Amino acid sequence: MMTLVVASLVERGIAGVTRSSKKAFAAGADLVEVRLDHIRGLERKTKLLEDARSAVDGPAIATLRSAREGGLSRCTGASRARLLATVLDSGFEYVDLELVADRKLLESRSGVSSGPKMIGSYHFRRPATRSEIRKQLERACEAADIGKVAAPCGHASHAVAIADIGLEFSKKKRGFAVMGMGIQGQLTRARANGIGSELVYASLPGSPAAPGQLDIALQSNLLRRGAVVLGLIGHPVTHSISKPMQEAALRSAGLKGMYIPLDVPPGGMSRGAVTTLFEIGFSGLNVTIPHKKKAFDICDAHRPSATSTGAVNTLRWTKGKLVGENTDVHGLITLIDAKKVCTKGVDSLVIGAGGAARAACRVLLDGGSGVTVATRRDGRARALARYCGVKTEPFSSASAGTNNYGIVVNATPVGTRGTRLEGVNIPEGMLEGKPVFIDLVYNPPVTKSMKLARDRGCIAHGGLEMLVGQGAESFRIWTGCTPDPSVMRTAARRALI
Repeated sequence: MMTLVVASLVERGIAGVTRSSKKAFAAGADLVEVRLDHIRGLERKTKLLEDARSAVDGPAIATLRSAREGGLSRCTGASRARLLATVLDSGFEYVDLELVADRKLLESRSGVSSGPKMIGSYHFRRPATRSEIRKQLERACEAADIGKVAAPCGHASHAVAIADIGLEFSKKKRGFAVMGMGIQGQLTRARANGIGSELVYASLPGSPAAPGQLDIALQSNLLRRGAVVLGLIGHPVTHSISKPMQEAALRSAGLKGMYIPLDVPPGGMSRGAVTTLFEIGFSGLNVTIPHKKKAFDICDAHRPSATSTGAVNTLRWTKGKLVGENTDVHGLITLIDAKKVCTKGVDSLVIGAGGAARAACRVLLDGGSGVTVATRRDGRARALARYCGVKTEPFSSASAGTNNYGIVVNATPVGTRGTRLEGVNIPEGMLEGKPVFIDLVYNPPVTKSMKLARDRGCIAHGGLEMLVGQGAESFRIWTGCTPDPSVMRTAARRALI
């Protein structure tokens, strides 16, 4: 079933409805939603209902959203029922009725084939459980032609649960619309057609009727054949600049699409969640801290870059199988080549034991460097050393400068702007031999650790070139198009200003 783009209009007067509806249809909307609860004086002058319908030259939904469900209407009880009875006779193609406030009116319309189509809606005010959402969607589908449920999403796992429920109802051939509200709910809007929603609500730029609505033109483009929807799974993801960088690559390649940062807490990273994202139509996924090792574990197949590191930062779906790759390896090679860092015969120290550290160990080993790993948790360092075939050194002795290294790599998130880890991760002892210091953190462009290294006479490089390099390789894997790295680099730098 085709998903229709609904433009939500939040105008205060009839003239505004006229102007906005014309813009909405021109931008690609299939129908408009007139938010009657926003129109001044409507509850006193019911003639405004006819004016509101006449103001829209095209199909329309009438919605009188109550304050209980996030709207502006204070009209309740018998007065609300009378007003809505008038709405039903005002010529709108659809009328949105709420499961709680309008239960009796919905019941009275049961079995009525004439008049507007009924949308039975329920809006949660807080993130809800799967069972709560499923229950309300079932009630809504039974009560109306189209059942509609919306719920806030505190993180992407909430939105994945909503998508799962949508897939379940689409198999039942039910008329429904489900959506997550807020930034983390946007995946349910971007892939509304993959979920099976009959309606998806969008807005004119700068005028959202609900948190997380996409603008009409973007929403319309995302529903077209060939649209590319990509995502980044991590926790947190607020510091990431991959979205503007990858969307610049999409534009440069002439592709319509969107890149969505997905904040997935550690407990939410699972094969089921990732499979759902691909089933609803994601074209590819990046993975960042702290999920790269988990991503490796859930894959059906691994490319050599992933096998050599035991970590995955790029996921694709091929013939029903989850395939993992590690483009961090390509990204770090890009950085080393761009900065002309000599690795052959040089002793290197890698700080950290996560996915980025595994990639750093592989690149340095392949470049002829002797590699040692140091981390504050020795158990993780030993596990990485066994997998990659490198040495370990206690963090305390590395900090004291017991051994001099020619290259020191910070492969931890310490130093990232806007996090509790925004600090220094290299004790001065590690800089005794004036090594080349590479900080894989890219935000900010110059970290506190880089400043310290330069103050001690070291050459220091940030992680931006690695980010661009790995991002470009991921893009090529997903789309088959080789992007222009300079376009991605420019977008990334602008995002860091």
